[in-house]
Amino acid sequence: MSWKIAEWICGGFKAERPDGELVFVYKRLDWSPSRYMRAYSAYEFRWHGLAAGRLTTENTWQKRAQVLYTLDNPRIINEVDLLEIAGLVAKAMN
Repeated sequence: MSWKIAEWICGGFKAERPDGELVFVYKRLDWSPSRYMRAYSAYEFRWHGLAAGRLTTENTWQKRAQVLYTLDNPRIINEVDLLEIAGLVAKAMN
């Protein structure tokens, strides 16, 4: 995998893969419980208009970030892609 964060857009990021595949990463809305999370951990992954996953610290007592893959079945992107993108987003936020 070789995703890269292409640019900052509309409150989020555009992640791009060399084959032209795009995933948009948007900051989640400031609603409970996301309002109490650290800034880098409240993001949503969008792929072709579908919610592909979330980067969150919800439901973890140790406040560790976790990536939740929400597509019904594996597509052109998978959990590994979201993990790589999440790492890039975390680096870009620091």
